[in-house]
Amino acid sequence: MGQANKLTIPVDGTPIVACVVDTLREGGVEKVLVVTGHAPEEIRGALGDRDVEIVHNPDYEEGMGASVRTGVSLVGNDADGVLIALGDMPWVSTDVIGRLLDAFTPDGDLSIYIPMFGRKRGNPVLWGSRHFPELRQLSGDLGGKALFHRHAEAICYVDVESAAVNIDVDTPEALRELGIDGSDD
Repeated sequence: MGQANKLTIPVDGTPIVACVVDTLREGGVEKVLVVTGHAPEEIRGALGDRDVEIVHNPDYEEGMGASVRTGVSLVGNDADGVLIALGDMPWVSTDVIGRLLDAFTPDGDLSIYIPMFGRKRGNPVLWGSRHFPELRQLSGDLGGKALFHRHAEAICYVDVESAAVNIDVDTPEALRELGIDGSDD
């Protein structure tokens, strides 16, 4: 992304990471934990006074797996599941979050809930607690995707009506294509 911290770039006046947090809260997620890496103070500032727990991942340069590991390590074993959302996907709707939460069954054979738009898997992904031990061991840049093949029988694809589950912002060009200038002013 160059010099800009993509998570602090405003979308309709709200920083990208704050859009994600707001959607999670409005969508019914009980507790939101934000894992920071690069420039944690910028993320704190972008979140303002939102009701979140912020934790810094000192190993963020390892990749997404380290951030998932850091976050899930703080989730108690009494939790039924964890919804892992990406901070750079501000267009995921409360409807998508609601569909995932409504589909979730903590005691069933299915324990990984993935939104599907068309024929493409998306994010966020809801993980049942039986996967916490493996999520707490992740490293590298694949995040939880590394576990999809190992637990294919546990996956429940949740059809959604929004391509937003496949849209994240990784480059200045992607921002421009979405009509965002990329400055955080």
